[in-house]
Parts: sequence; C-alpha cells; structure tokens
Amino acid sequence: MLLAGLGSCAVYRPMQCAAPALYGKGQVELAGSCYFNKRLHGSVNYSPVRHVLVRAALDGKADSDDSTYTRSQQYELAVGTYWPVGEQVVLGALVGAGQAHSQVRYRPIETSFFTQYEYATRYNKLFGEAYGTWQLAPALQIGVAYRLTQVQFTSLTNLGQPLRLTAMLRGEPLVFARSTFAFRPGAERLAYVQVGLGGSALLRAWPGQLSGPESNLLASNTYLTIGLGFFPSMLWRH
Repeated sequence: MLLAGLGSCAVYRPMQCAAPALYGKGQVELAGSCYFNKRLHGSVNYSPVRHVLVRAALDGKADSDDSTYTRSQQYELAVGTYWPVGEQVVLGALVGAGQAHSQVRYRPIETSFFTQYEYATRYNKLFGEAYGTWQLAPALQIGVAYRLTQVQFTSLTNLGQPLRLTAMLRGEPLVFARSTFAFRPGAERLAYVQVGLGGSALLRAWPGQLSGPESNLLASNTYLTIGLGFFPSMLWRH
C-alpha cells in the first residue's frame, strides 16, 4: 500500500500504518505495495478469533549505486483488536515491535561538494497504533490511522564514527481511501485498492541537544501510498 517517500535522507524509514481491513473471524488479508523510491512493502494480517488480529510485515529497498544510495531492510510483528460499529465503521488498535538495518550515503546540495554523509544503523522499535475506517459509499472506504513509534538505536555511525543519538519518539499519521468492492464492513470482499498520505515527525530525541550529522536524522518525512489488498480467505469459504 505504498508509493512515494517524499524527500528525506534519514536512516529511519517509517513503515506505513497497518490499518488492517479485517472485520471478521478467520479472515486473512495479504497486502503488497511499492514506495516511489522503489522500497517494497508486504504484510499479512489474520483474525484467529473475533475481534483479535495478528500481523507480520516486511519492508525493504535495495540500491546498487555506490556513490549515492539508500538501502534498508526491516520487519514488524503486531497483535491487536478491531470492532465493527454499526454497518459502516470499524475501529481498531494494535501494538507491536520490529527491527531494521539501514544505510544512506549522499552529498547535500546546499553545502560544499566535499561534504558527505554516510550513515549506517541498526535499530529496534516498539509502536502502538489506533485506526478507524468508514464505508462512505458502496465501493469507497476512507480511513485514518496514527502510530507512536519508539526507536532505539543499537548502532549508529556516520563515515564509520559512532553518533550520540540513542533513541527517538515519533508520531506517524496516515489518511487513506480504499476501493473495497463491498458496501459494509460485514460484507464479503475479495480485494481492494488503497491510496493514502502518511508521514513521520519527531516528538522527542535522546539526548535532547543534537547538531551536525545527528540533527539530519531527526527530520520529518512524508510518503504517498498506493497498493493492493487481497482476501484469500474468501476463496476457501465458498
């Protein structure tokens, strides 16, 4: 469900909010997407019992360029709940954890040609997310989600030198629309198309006073999203 990361060279790459489309026991949702910068994303969401969901997601980008590049690999696991409210609204929440490895190398346009950043990091993350969807029309669903993510760096370097930044807390909203091919949350569906707009903004960093190469890692970033979701569980029910 992703297509575009707009402008940031930070080593922290937010994964889009989950906002699963599950609404009933036994449902399985498969989703795949691509960011504008060629980063790929995939997830599996499953409801083993009513109102309970489990999630696994992978996200990554390969880059063969040696002079300027952005490379990342990450995953997350989560558990949560969802609650249909009437026939048109679903509310949900989940908590989870993940790990990532990221590398970025670039020269800032606004500085000297000799200035270069080459970041490498590994980090763990914990997050909590709340979301809601509304079936606005027979084939249109809109939604919002908000995620709080605690990032804990296990290693962080620039040009091979360790940096002082150890952790940060970020707020990550998402607004989206889905073509669901169903009128209400309780109706069966086979697939959907999703587009959305999301981002990540710093709420707090540890230690608090950072400058130079470290301050570059605190910037906000924004992404546009487009992707597909599929419900294989619908096929084996019939």
